[in-house]
Amino acid sequence: MYTRAHLFGALLLAACLTLFATEAAGQTKETEDLKGGLKNPFYAFNNSMRGQEPFDPAAQAGLLAELGYDGIEGYSLDELPGLAEEMHKRELKIATIYFKVDIDAEDKAYDQRIGEYLKTFLKDRGVILTVHLHSKRFKPSDPEGDAVAVPILRELADLAHAHGAKVAVYNHVSFWAESIDDGIRLSKKVNRRNFGAAFNLCHWLALEGETDLGTRLDAIAPYLLSVTLCGADGGPGAKGASWNKLIQPLDRGSFDNLAFLKEIVRRGYTGPIGLQCYNISLPARDHLTRSIEAWSGFKQGFDSRQMKDR
Repeated sequence: MYTRAHLFGALLLAACLTLFATEAAGQTKETEDLKGGLKNPFYAFNNSMRGQEPFDPAAQAGLLAELGYDGIEGYSLDELPGLAEEMHKRELKIATIYFKVDIDAEDKAYDQRIGEYLKTFLKDRGVILTVHLHSKRFKPSDPEGDAVAVPILRELADLAHAHGAKVAVYNHVSFWAESIDDGIRLSKKVNRRNFGAAFNLCHWLALEGETDLGTRLDAIAPYLLSVTLCGADGGPGAKGASWNKLIQPLDRGSFDNLAFLKEIVRRGYTGPIGLQCYNISLPARDHLTRSIEAWSGFKQGFDSRQMKDR
């Protein structure tokens, strides 16, 4: 006889099977996201060779090509045309440009040469202007500055969009936009499809320490246009630590960069990943070699079968 108990049991079984199927589908999607491997372009920051050999743009581009990097970060607009020429000869990219915006400026908030550069040798090359935002009028992360900053950033985003470029807020300790929350907030207010936020590992660690990383990545993921990393000593004690602890070659430090990379790729990030090298005292060839070898190891370890819930 088919009793009410039988009916309840059948419904419970069906619910369990549906739940298992849903979880399996989620795991399959995650597996598929990671199965493609680590495909993000990997480029070196300009400070990897700034102030030390090799000084010549041709030699710098040659070293990066030899070691297997995909490009470099632009820095000085005086040097950028020559650097871009040498990079493009070797089919390497100017992946990002570290670009200053002063929201206090009475006239021009940023270097107007960027417009001509975007129209010419950077046109339709997918460069990202990673803007570091400055103010003496407003304290770091003070949203009162938004009313001034948003029109400037919309203008810059529209200029970039016209030439196939993007703009990302670069979170930097002690600058006006120092937190990833500032990038998220500004992304919502600027409201341009080519405008978003950056996640700079060393600055996030310095400001917050290694706490609640998954939640922080969930928050920034819809707006994420730029990611940078480096070897670093992580953990809660990273908050306020010195740069020599937070910026190391990629094969050093306690922070788990492989797990970090899996987390951002799992969330759908396909953009470039930059190597922060500020104040690393080793010769450029030495530390760049160590970091590209570590990157190659991450690519080999990017196997979803080894993925653990974190």
